[in-house]
Amino acid sequence: MAKSGKFLAGALIGGTAAAVVALLLAPKSGKEMREDLAKKTDEWLDLASDYTDDFVMKTSEMGSIVKDRASDLGDQANDLASNVKGKAGDAMDDMDDITSDTLADLKRQSSDLSDRFRKAASEAKDVAEDTTEDIVIDVKETKEAAKETTSEGAEALADKTKELNEKKTDFSEIKEELKEEVEKNNPE
Repeated sequence: MAKSGKFLAGALIGGTAAAVVALLLAPKSGKEMREDLAKKTDEWLDLASDYTDDFVMKTSEMGSIVKDRASDLGDQANDLASNVKGKAGDAMDDMDDITSDTLADLKRQSSDLSDRFRKAASEAKDVAEDTTEDIVIDVKETKEAAKETTSEGAEALADKTKELNEKKTDFSEIKEELKEEVEKNNPE
C-alpha cells in the first residue's frame, strides 16, 4: 500500500511538473497562459484538499486506536483490582474461620492449648503466604498484559504515523515556482 502511494504521489508530482513545463514553453499569449495557469492552480488546490481530507481521516483513525488501547488498559486495571479485593476477602474469611476453630478448640481442650495455637498460627501464615503469592502472580500477569496492550497500541500508532509521513507532499516548492512564473508572465 505504501509503495503504491509513493508511486502515485511521484507520478502526480511528475505529471504536474511536466504540465507546468509544457505550459511555460508553449507559444501562447499572456492571457491564454494566465488562463492555463489558473486552471492548473485549481487542479492543484483540489489535489491539496484531497490530501488534507486523507490526513484528517488518518488522524481520526489514530485517535480511535489510542482510545481503544486506553480502554483496554482501564479494563485490565479494574480486573486486577477486583481480583486483589476478592483474594483479600477470601483470606479474611479464612482467617476468621481459623480463629473461630482455634477458640472453640481452646475452650474444649485446655491441655492442647500450646500445640493448637502453633498450628493455627502456621495455617494463618500459609494462607497469608499463598494469598500474597497469588496477588504477586496476578500483578505480574496483568503487568505483562498491559505491556502487550501498550506495545500493540504503540505499534499501531507508529504504523499510522509512518503511513501519514510517507504520504506527506510538500507543495511549497511548486507554489514558489508557479508564483515566479505568473509574476514573470504578468508583470503588472
